[in-house]
Amino acid sequence: MNLFNFIKNSVRILDVINEYTTLKKSGGLYWKSPCPFHQEKTPSFTVSPDKEIFYCFGCNESGDVISFIAKIEKMSQYEAAQYLIEKYNLNVPEQIKSSFSSSQETRTEKDAYFALCKLVANWCHDQLFQHDTALNYVHSRKFNQQSITQFLIGYFPKGNMAIKSLLNYVSAQGFLTQDLIRAGIIFQGQANIYSPFESRIIFPIKDHLGRHCGFGGRVFLPDDERSKYYNSKENQFFQKGTLLFGLDVAKKNIQSNDIAFLVEGYTDCIAMHSYGYKNSVATLGTACTLEHLKKIANYTQQLYVMYDGDNAGQEAILRLTQLCWSIDVETKVISLPKDSDPASFLYKNQDLKPYIRQAQDVFTFFLQSKGHDFQNKSLKEKMEATASIISLIHSLQDPLKKDILLLKASEILQIPLEILRTEYNVTSKPVEKSTTDITSSSVLTPLESKIFSAILHYPHLLNSENKTLLAAGLPTPYNELLLKIAKIIEPNPTISLAKIQEQLTADEQVYIHQLLFALEETNIESAFEQMLLQFQKKHWKSIVVNIKMKLKQATQDSNNEEIQTIVTAFQAIKLKLLKNGSL
Repeated sequence: MNLFNFIKNSVRILDVINEYTTLKKSGGLYWKSPCPFHQEKTPSFTVSPDKEIFYCFGCNESGDVISFIAKIEKMSQYEAAQYLIEKYNLNVPEQIKSSFSSSQETRTEKDAYFALCKLVANWCHDQLFQHDTALNYVHSRKFNQQSITQFLIGYFPKGNMAIKSLLNYVSAQGFLTQDLIRAGIIFQGQANIYSPFESRIIFPIKDHLGRHCGFGGRVFLPDDERSKYYNSKENQFFQKGTLLFGLDVAKKNIQSNDIAFLVEGYTDCIAMHSYGYKNSVATLGTACTLEHLKKIANYTQQLYVMYDGDNAGQEAILRLTQLCWSIDVETKVISLPKDSDPASFLYKNQDLKPYIRQAQDVFTFFLQSKGHDFQNKSLKEKMEATASIISLIHSLQDPLKKDILLLKASEILQIPLEILRTEYNVTSKPVEKSTTDITSSSVLTPLESKIFSAILHYPHLLNSENKTLLAAGLPTPYNELLLKIAKIIEPNPTISLAKIQEQLTADEQVYIHQLLFALEETNIESAFEQMLLQFQKKHWKSIVVNIKMKLKQATQDSNNEEIQTIVTAFQAIKLKLLKNGSL
């Protein structure tokens, strides 16, 4: 057994994929959810816990638990394997470990970066409790001990002594000064080494897998005139436009509640968690991006946005509206009192629940904001507001939703619906339809798909009689794939699907993953004979023609063994049809 097979036998694919999307049982064999690899409304992503594979009927992504992690985390197969070993604390036998070269076992640049960030986070956390001024400030912000520990809030002291202490701390784990410089944690100045995080409260930032990848620092001393916040510089492992603060600890609560709260910064997010809203995440002081929303959509289709009540916060929500319709997430806006933010609001012991109940859908919020005092605007402002609304409606895919929102816009702007509809039609552009790379001639009928699926579930069903019958009636390339599978299982009819796949090409494996999910019956073997009989009736003429051609070829080749096999199989097929009154 190699390392990959050991992992696949040790980790349940349902457990892993449920970390990224919410699977629900569908029939007796499979589990379904919206696809984590593309946006869709109707779930087409399907998992077979029995075969430990997944397949999406929408985008055709497929594979096993290792390839799932590799694809969704943009890792190599080996990195995905290493991640699963660490996450699920797998005890890999020494014999399997030794089968991989030492170069593969060497810590990668990515692993080293994450490990260094974790060390720095722990050092800063320890420093917080050694400096009363910083600790008192943290307590003044109402951060309780649980929050300080959970989010590993820390402090980076000022001065050469602090830098030297950090260097000694990380060097004990094999890291050098240059590693800290490359990570953007310290910098080489003209006279000495310094850090832009000095004299700042430190908020360690982790990715959704819980790996430390960067830092946010906040000034707190009254005479500190630097920028209020400072984030780690972006690099290949730390990109603010894709990271959500708190997602690593919030994702399970988001799934279980089927709701996420999105706030603007670390302190708001920590406050939300402190007051029981543990399904809260935050952007890193940057505008919300489509990548942020896609990450949230992996866990829920309901999002509540709660930004600051000032003008900047409201403008940020208006920009966010443009993105919300690009993904299948129902987004609502919680409007806090003016000049309030989630943290200050909660720390005054005010009740957030009434504001949640009064939340508006994001489009209504957008319409009312753009349409506020519309009649008193200048002509230019009216045209700009109308154009932005029309543009937003264009981004929708659902025709009914477009009509409903045009009607709502007409009511708020007090513009006749027909005028808005005319403007909409004038600016409309035809949408190009995507094409599929599977030709109609290569697509199986539902019956054929179910038969092939049954064989994949139970390879022993593919005896010589059925092989002759199906190879004659199935279209290319499925008939060729069937014959290849028959050759693989001939020495061992009880061979596992995993072993069969090892001998197939990547394209053939995609066919296999797609076909496996074609069958919903739980009693597959008993259903197989009935399906096969229907197939025989449907394809009888083409089967006869095909068998005659094969007999002719076998006769020309003087292959008596093949002739006997074909004749025996044909007689058995004919006898079965006569017995059932189908001939």
